[in-house]
Amino acid sequence: MSCVNWHNVYKATMRQLEFFQRRVRQGIQVEDCQDFARFIRMSGICTLMENQPCQGEDDNHTARLRELFPYDGKQLYYEARQLEMACCEYWAGRTRDSEGTAKGASLGDLESIERKLDLMAGRLAQLESVKPAAKRRVKLKVIDKKGVAA
Repeated sequence: MSCVNWHNVYKATMRQLEFFQRRVRQGIQVEDCQDFARFIRMSGICTLMENQPCQGEDDNHTARLRELFPYDGKQLYYEARQLEMACCEYWAGRTRDSEGTAKGASLGDLESIERKLDLMAGRLAQLESVKPAAKRRVKLKVIDKKGVAA
């Protein structure tokens, strides 16, 4: 694989690892984040990056390629390991129910509840501000068969 391809794989994977780090901090999709980190570590991508360094036609060309298209298998492995550790820290101290789901509210859960309560409060305030129309009594008139009011 060329330096450019390895660089693109490296950048995309690092972006995804950063995204998943944010998700873990929010307590959202922690199991998916942990699965992705484990996949990166076990897939061999990091080892392949280490075993295929960027090589040019000469030393100057190699240095230029490494400057333009950097990638580092060890750094990728380290970041995946950090994500996996963040997931483990998230699960630490939490009990799990029979399905394996963590009990307790995460930050993401609390933010979701807060948003819903804000929407409900806004809707309630909107309903209270609308006053019902005044009731008026309609006077009934008796009309005979000819259509004349009596």
